[in-house]
Amino acid sequence: METGSLHHVEIGTTNGPAIVDLFKRTYGFQCIAQRSRAYCEQWVLKAGKAAILVTEPKCHLEKNDENKDTHNDPLFNKWWSSSSNKPLDGDSVFNIALKVTDLQKVINNVIEGGGEVVTSPVSIKDEHGQVDIAVVKSCIGNVYHTLLCYDGYAGEFLPGFTTAENFFIETKINCGLVTHIDHIAFVCDQGSTPQVLKWYEKCFRMKRFFINSNEDEDDGFLISDTGIGMRMKAMEYWKCSETGLTSGNSQESIRFVLVESLKGQGANQVDIFLEDHGGPGVQHMGLYTPDIMSTVATFKQSGAQFVQTPQAYYEDEQKLSEMKKVGFNVEDLMSCGVLLDTEADVDEDSKNQCENHRYLLQKFTKPIFSKRTFFLELIQRVGAQGFGAGNITALWRAVQAYLTQNTKPSS
Repeated sequence: METGSLHHVEIGTTNGPAIVDLFKRTYGFQCIAQRSRAYCEQWVLKAGKAAILVTEPKCHLEKNDENKDTHNDPLFNKWWSSSSNKPLDGDSVFNIALKVTDLQKVINNVIEGGGEVVTSPVSIKDEHGQVDIAVVKSCIGNVYHTLLCYDGYAGEFLPGFTTAENFFIETKINCGLVTHIDHIAFVCDQGSTPQVLKWYEKCFRMKRFFINSNEDEDDGFLISDTGIGMRMKAMEYWKCSETGLTSGNSQESIRFVLVESLKGQGANQVDIFLEDHGGPGVQHMGLYTPDIMSTVATFKQSGAQFVQTPQAYYEDEQKLSEMKKVGFNVEDLMSCGVLLDTEADVDEDSKNQCENHRYLLQKFTKPIFSKRTFFLELIQRVGAQGFGAGNITALWRAVQAYLTQNTKPSS
């Protein structure tokens, strides 16, 4: 098909070296490439197949400085610009770049679907080869999608990037613990998820899939509890999506989760994100690890700050029963604060699987920026395909408690 796979996620920040250091020192990423221009500095971080592009502008964001060179650079987009009167946060995950096999067909789909093409298809090249590139503005807040089409490009990342200084001599810390990006979660305006789903279906041919067997097609997966009230919907694209198969933990799939708050439930972390970020955007990124217990322990030693799981979670009878069924000791999970969720509803393609072995494990960090916006999720799947529906209420309580108690969280 014309849409292929997730290529990289881009972080826009006013302090690039600090973000690069955080991911290298704490989360096992390596800085493999970099690019310097008169208007920006960029670094490429990689862990397994997970790639992150960190971009720091050299202009003053509040002045919205113009540089004519930026208009001709498809690898630099102004994430802090907003059509509304409210400025967007200077630190933001704003670009979900996709590798495609037929760039012009995707662009045609975007145009027919009413999407905005920011940069029309253009070729960029260096001594390592050529890449065709275009940029599309998503219907979600400040989110962009850089579309990349290439076959056989031999460079470290993309044309214009060079091997990072000290790449071959620097000490590699915590490498091999993260293998790929499992999913991306977006916070949306209240009531906007139907339109967002329709946009991605028309423009990128992504398909809705259900987070839970009890999920309503129109309402999505609802959580209505004190201080939580939220709606979740999910969609995906992968190479065999037209067959109706689910991708599980395939590294080739593209999985997006949409989150919005519910009316009349009071302010919660979704509303806090909208306030601090200045509008809709990327809320968190799920990093896949094959051994979450070791990964969490290692990242903690390296300074990772995780949201504390409520003690009551490990005393819940239903959760204790789930842990016992899949062979986990509650003390082991509690020591790392890891969440566990089993999937009892078995679909047609997994009837022959042992139900007790279909589960996932999760752990969430505190926001990585100075404001209460973007955070990371560590996730390990054992046959499970969802996003821990049984854990969401417990998670939201934990995150909600942290956010409401920290009006000015530390970076």
